[in-house]
Amino acid sequence: MILKNRLTRETLEITYPEFRKRFAKEIRTAFESYRRTQLNKYSYNFKDDNSMEYNFYFQLQRNLRLVGRGLKRSVPV
Repeated sequence: MILKNRLTRETLEITYPEFRKRFAKEIRTAFESYRRTQLNKYSYNFKDDNSMEYNFYFQLQRNLRLVGRGLKRSVPV
């Protein structure tokens, strides 16, 4: 599988199993960052439960769908 970065124009040749491992690691890192950010907000009463994970994946799916359509990426609140 060949991946191309549109911004930097870099290409990466990677096998599918290796891609899955890297993608899973990136998603885990992104969720942990999202979780820390949300728990540190003072104006919201977030609990560390499944609803936070649901919100993360919902916003991720929405952003990917918008990027796929060529629309501007939304910023999670």
